[in-house]
Amino acid sequence: MSESVSAVPAVIAGWIVAALAVAGSGALASLPPPAVPFLIWSPVVIGVWAWRRLPAVRAFADGIDLRLAVLYHLVRVVFGALFLWEMRAGRLPAAFAMIAGPGDIAAGLLAIPAAWLINREGEGPRRICLAWNLFAFVDILAVFASAQRMLFVERDLRFFALVRTLPYATLPMLVVPLILLTHLLIFQRLRRSRR
Repeated sequence: MSESVSAVPAVIAGWIVAALAVAGSGALASLPPPAVPFLIWSPVVIGVWAWRRLPAVRAFADGIDLRLAVLYHLVRVVFGALFLWEMRAGRLPAAFAMIAGPGDIAAGLLAIPAAWLINREGEGPRRICLAWNLFAFVDILAVFASAQRMLFVERDLRFFALVRTLPYATLPMLVVPLILLTHLLIFQRLRRSRR
């Protein structure tokens, strides 16, 4: 069992390296817009399936320090600020940037006190962390829905053009799937801690 648990970080590292290589290669430029949601949700579905079916993945997830999972969301401050900057430059629609920018910045900044509280005993810290996780999770879903509206309803391809370039190409392949997976991990661990 311990050998299979130690293989999990290698698989995750392989995914990260592959995602960064593909994002850096410019390969996303040749993909149609429907590929973006597929790239985002595939790792999430695979991760949830693996957690439910493979004891090694579950054991690995149980060993993750929740402070690290929460602090990962600081990346959202960077991308939120970049979204607002791209909007001011006219490269991103305001209808998307005004949802994604402020929401991601708030979710990322609020991750700092949440990380400080996440391993503390008591119902108060647990509720605060649950409230942050719920807020930040709803925010990322709203950002996802806004991006889909831009792509498929309003057919504003500025967002899609931006996602084809670095650092934005890392969003569908790595950053957003990890955001979603860490939210699910935090929900699961907070629920278990209440028991």
